[in-house]
Amino acid sequence: MKRTVVGLVEPVKIVGRRRIIETLGKFDTGAMRTSIDENLVSKIGVNPIGKVTTLSVHGKSVRPLVDLKLNIKGKTIKVRANVSDRSSRRYKILVGRDVIFQNFVIDISKSHQSPKLRDLNESMRNRK
Repeated sequence: MKRTVVGLVEPVKIVGRRRIIETLGKFDTGAMRTSIDENLVSKIGVNPIGKVTTLSVHGKSVRPLVDLKLNIKGKTIKVRANVSDRSSRRYKILVGRDVIFQNFVIDISKSHQSPKLRDLNESMRNRK
């Protein structure tokens, strides 16, 4: 399977029963499973299919699980994502290794309008 090159941040279309929402998603190689904001889940009309126990820097928690279709750079991927409150986070979907593996290669120089990219480019220019 051919892998598509993505940046740390890319547009993601989230396909639900009620509607399709496009938002910026952050690719996170440290996350085993994709995570989506609970407000997005209610907007697209997807119901939980179960629960999953997750481990994060904040400790262990039990989260709802939903089946989604994501469209990233022309690839449609079915994913089982956990649902969390990401309202205080910049990116409402975190794309985990369950989606990245065998689908994408992350190149930080290709980030889609990543706010950190300018900082990275600036620091690399100053190294010369």
